[in-house]
Amino acid sequence: MKKKMKLTKLQQEMLDGKHGEAKQFCMDKLLDFGKAVEATEMVDLVLTLNCCPIYVKDRMQPERLKKLNEYDLGHSPLYDPIFAMKDAHVADESGTQCGNDPYMMQLDKAKEILGPPNGKPWNFEIPGKGSFKLDQEMVAGFQAGYDMLMKHGWLPWLSCNPYLNTRIPKMGEYAASSESSAACYINTILGARTNREAAVNTVYCAYTGCLPKYGTHLDEFRAAKCIVELTNEVRDNIKGMADWGALGAAIAEKAGNRIMAVLNLPKKMGPGATKNLISCASPGMNDPMMHLMGYTPESPTLEAAFKGKMPRKPERYKVTMEDVVEMYRHLNAIAPAPGPEKAKPVDIVFFGCPHATWDEVREVARLVKGKKVKKGVKLWVQTDTPTYFMAQHYGDTKTIEDAGGHIFHQTCIAMSPIRHYPKDTVIATDSFKYVKLGGGFGPKWIYGNPEALVNAAVTGVFTPTARWEYWSKPRKERLASEKERPLYQGEKPMVD
Repeated sequence: MKKKMKLTKLQQEMLDGKHGEAKQFCMDKLLDFGKAVEATEMVDLVLTLNCCPIYVKDRMQPERLKKLNEYDLGHSPLYDPIFAMKDAHVADESGTQCGNDPYMMQLDKAKEILGPPNGKPWNFEIPGKGSFKLDQEMVAGFQAGYDMLMKHGWLPWLSCNPYLNTRIPKMGEYAASSESSAACYINTILGARTNREAAVNTVYCAYTGCLPKYGTHLDEFRAAKCIVELTNEVRDNIKGMADWGALGAAIAEKAGNRIMAVLNLPKKMGPGATKNLISCASPGMNDPMMHLMGYTPESPTLEAAFKGKMPRKPERYKVTMEDVVEMYRHLNAIAPAPGPEKAKPVDIVFFGCPHATWDEVREVARLVKGKKVKKGVKLWVQTDTPTYFMAQHYGDTKTIEDAGGHIFHQTCIAMSPIRHYPKDTVIATDSFKYVKLGGGFGPKWIYGNPEALVNAAVTGVFTPTARWEYWSKPRKERLASEKERPLYQGEKPMVD
């Protein structure tokens, strides 16, 4: 027999309509969802991360509907009934803080268009290939959606990683994230608890501050099911941001859609490294959770990672440099990618999906300092709002712009309808997530590390670094060697 969901006094009052029509409407939706997942109670949320809506009148008008099918992710109509309700608001006694993913443009520069060699992700031209420009009716719809969110008390972080510097959940707290990489980071690095929510739930979570308790809210669905170990060669030689992405993808592939405990990680991983590793592992996993031994706060030992149910002989897998190199090859072979095996002309060099961290922005500025982006090539860096203004304050913006590049916030190229970019556009990036999201939509992709990417922006041609050539050689031709390392409590040595 299914148990009736237990509600707190506030939750029951919201369901009864004592806190307004909007909260009652959203609680009713969440209660239906709770019954579907057989939840017995709700959790109180400290963060809700959802997608940005396009707010327009008469969505079904044929020409407007055609545009919406190109620009909207499908969730915007969910906001319409709430926007029509009196006194709908998210900032209240529930304690949750709510914000949205990036938009398709930086709001204060939406109408700017620069001719060759510049241009911005929402308005640009590629010499000899064509141009792209956001539809102005859709721009107005984004602005209207933003204005309504601000009226309702949403926070204007417009970022896919607010967990870094805008709203940081603490261990044991609950969040609701419709952004997959954010969900995995919140679970793995912060020790807070969230599922990879549908954009449907997170709309209703925002106005109630709660969500049925299910999935990775619960210990039994956070337990490791296998072990993935890095060789010492991998541990000691993952350097660039694309390396971290390829490593994350290789780890997820080894685990086969299961939560894993990852051993023998480097002792120092900055926010850019952890963000890229996790965001690239997350698309290959059913559950947004990893146990990075030495980093995940709820996993001081392997026994803890397995939630006290570690098998006598857990399944174990090894990640080698061959696996990482093969992931590079795979990404650069996604049709119609030109691949990194030899020099390839580029049109756009892009950083920041998920949004570039402070260390990533500074690395681009360091690499491009004193150089000039080749005429006709675009160099774009996209980050969150706090980092954007830090970059301005500390001179990184000036360095990037003096070189002919651009830095943005509030937006992400991955939110754009890239299938409408000029035909045969070649984009070089260190974003594993962007290559996977955009593969097959028209542009050609090159995946590489920041050093090679900045060189491509300056020369107009992507050329693999000598380091890539070295790691592409068979292992027996390389000079790396495995060394002894200490074992985690409860761990047994891996036998080759």
